[in-house]
Amino acid sequence: MVGPTRQEIDEPTDYTRLKLGFIALIAFSGGLTAVYGGGSLGAIAMALVAAAVLGAVLIQYVFWMLT
Repeated sequence: MVGPTRQEIDEPTDYTRLKLGFIALIAFSGGLTAVYGGGSLGAIAMALVAAAVLGAVLIQYVFWMLT
């Protein structure tokens, strides 16, 4: 049986999908809040964008704290 190579062990784990999923979850939450609040289409779009930016900042902060 062959295990992982030294290169595979030394490479940092890629968390891109986890980060994008977290950002999408936060953005969807912001947009859904705007929908339930009775916002217009423009307000919903602005809430999605603002929540996505906030999610990106938050996930970067979390990963910065963990490293």
